[in-house]
Amino acid sequence: MPQLRHVVLEYVILPDPSSVETVGNSSVLVLENLQTLSLIINFRCTEEVIKRIPNIKKLGIHYKDEEEGREYYCLNNLVHLRNLESLKWIHLGFSFSRNLSFPTSLKKLTLVEGSLSLEDMSIVGSLPNLQVLKLRRTAFFRQVWITNAREFLQLKYLLLENIALVRWRVDDTHFPNLERLVLKDCYEIGDFPFEIGEIPTLRSIELYECSGLVVILAKHMLGERRILRNDGLQIHIVNSRYWDFGTNSP
Repeated sequence: MPQLRHVVLEYVILPDPSSVETVGNSSVLVLENLQTLSLIINFRCTEEVIKRIPNIKKLGIHYKDEEEGREYYCLNNLVHLRNLESLKWIHLGFSFSRNLSFPTSLKKLTLVEGSLSLEDMSIVGSLPNLQVLKLRRTAFFRQVWITNAREFLQLKYLLLENIALVRWRVDDTHFPNLERLVLKDCYEIGDFPFEIGEIPTLRSIELYECSGLVVILAKHMLGERRILRNDGLQIHIVNSRYWDFGTNSP
């Protein structure tokens, strides 16, 4: 057991940790080599748990019981998982902006099902090493997302899938390292921010089953970009009603 590195299960509820009795001695089992733990239902991030998985790099958690509250699950302790690089969090029943912070070591964050405020997104955007952000089936407060130049400084990959977002405000100085943008099932986005096309590092935009307006605006943005700089930006559209503008094939 101490040599265990990866634990990947469909869904599991772990009991509260307890001391492990060894022959002639009572000690705490510490999984020094454990790097992956997923997918845990109602994960309690107590100090005792932190001690047992000090080198965890990949964690998947799913909260089904919101009645207990964030304090019960000790989510403020997530920040102490100092080696955590990848976190998948399903069912966001708790706001990040109320004294909840993530470890600065995070490189990949996946948030599924729940609502996000502008303050929540600012907390996510402040992570200094975040390179991959995936938002699935989430709703933005008032359906608005406004970014600023001090956020998402290292982000390279952004996925927005089936999200409740109508207004997305971006400046060309935002997402300074973004290389790939993916939108899936985004029918509520009222417009496609033209400034996205002015991000110099952007190489690929993928639109899967998005609204016709988003497709039209993205195509127009690509045309403008090619006039200003023909740097190989590709826009791929997967929708039976539209063309794949990245490969120029119907």
